[in-house]
Amino acid sequence: MKTVKILFMGVVLLFAACAGMGTKEEAGMANLFFLEGTVQDVAGNEVGLLLKVPEIKKTPGSPISDLAQQVVQKSLLVEGAATEVGGQMATVKEMRGNAARIAFEKPVSFASGTTLKLKVPKKTLAVTDFEVIRGNQKDAGRVTLEGLTSALVDSGQFIVVERSKLKAVMNELELSLSGMARETPDKFAGKLMIADLILTGTLADMQNEWDINLRLLNTRTGQAVAAISLKTRLFSPMEMRDSDPWNENFEAAKLDPSWMAGYRRIGRGNAYYEVLKDDSTGADGSTNSLRMDFQFENQRDILAAASNRKKRDLSLYSGIEFYARATGNISVYFNMDSSNPDNPNQMDRWNGAFQVGTEWQKIRIPFESLVIARRWIKQGAAKAGAVVGDQTMRLNRIEGMIFIIGCDINRETEGSMWIDRISFYRD
Repeated sequence: MKTVKILFMGVVLLFAACAGMGTKEEAGMANLFFLEGTVQDVAGNEVGLLLKVPEIKKTPGSPISDLAQQVVQKSLLVEGAATEVGGQMATVKEMRGNAARIAFEKPVSFASGTTLKLKVPKKTLAVTDFEVIRGNQKDAGRVTLEGLTSALVDSGQFIVVERSKLKAVMNELELSLSGMARETPDKFAGKLMIADLILTGTLADMQNEWDINLRLLNTRTGQAVAAISLKTRLFSPMEMRDSDPWNENFEAAKLDPSWMAGYRRIGRGNAYYEVLKDDSTGADGSTNSLRMDFQFENQRDILAAASNRKKRDLSLYSGIEFYARATGNISVYFNMDSSNPDNPNQMDRWNGAFQVGTEWQKIRIPFESLVIARRWIKQGAAKAGAVVGDQTMRLNRIEGMIFIIGCDINRETEGSMWIDRISFYRD
């Protein structure tokens, strides 16, 4: 009973300052603030109405918009919520599809067939994390959640509670109700905003088509009041990006295919570099790392590069950290490429540098410290078959990262460098 009490008496409660409210009103259902209802019967202070609910307008190529419209349509009136009918205050007593039972403060008399106008109240909606129950693209839940949350805010129908505060609030409520906290449950709940509805759901990848099933829960009754479902491709491959912290320790039997490994001959003569997995040494006593061998033969304007080409969304992170060592003291570039969402082939390269010695050391590079790579603008983009970008760092659209040893900034003309335990960090 305590769990039910926590979930449906005080769940999804936040200070009003923690709620996101949209100001933009989109066409169609976003402008819906009143409903028409036809009187079916009258019993004392209760009136049965058949509501005229507008149809969902499909938005070509926009499954998130379609989901948002379904949520709006199926939550126009919520049992237990206050509304206004013909200028009189009333309460929604019962909802069954398009049929509603409305209770007034005093007995009313409406003729059968009369059309009444009902005010659609603004609801407080809590959106929980969406779980991917089938499929490898775990980011699909987060991407869908963020897109749908934005669409619901923009609809103007909801006060959307900031989901990042949900866990903290639930912990506080549970602690308060347990009697271990000084604050009483009533005193604590009085400072918070109680959600009218909770939106939760799951996604399943069914052979490249996503099966999306969402539920709307009424916090006053604890009942599921509506189901929202959709089958769609949802995302193009270009939109799905890895947002994990990485934690690359090279312990796997083979290098991840995203690494551009292998032997490369460069420049003239016998100059070369090679990127490979080393099973003999690693940071903190491990025996695995990424190794880059290089031989420049005193040539100019050549370089060795260890590239990782996985597409990533790094908007949650502040920078990259890793361990490195080399056979001598060398200078190394770290490059990161970001693309324009309107033209993925339009890219910017961001550059930073660090020093590596003969002992393992931890190196941390904040993304904000990276600068635009001038050589990329002058000739690098053209050589790579890309178009120079607008010099805007888009951490949600990272196309690749490169560790570079250049002969132009190093006295060492041959040697090796090792990298291990790569990860992204947050401040």
